[in-house]
Amino acid sequence: LEQGSMRNVEIQVMPSVGGFHPGHNGSMVILETLEHRRVGYIESQDVGLVITNPTKVSTFGLRYGKLRTQALNAEESARLIERVAGEA
Repeated sequence: LEQGSMRNVEIQVMPSVGGFHPGHNGSMVILETLEHRRVGYIESQDVGLVITNPTKVSTFGLRYGKLRTQALNAEESARLIERVAGEA
């Protein structure tokens, strides 16, 4: 919750009851350079891979957008985190 209060951080929680979502394939990072070039990064089993192919990076962007639409918004996520933290 403390990190989520920062102006450059937004936390969204993916509900566990939603079934399949694009994040089930694993984590991904999408970066944009100062030249506005987008780069993807994936990591699994101690191996990291930088993705520079524009088509593949675009697919990451589409998956990210889909994840954001399926996740709870920032306010709902904060309420859920507060509730779960209160149960601990």
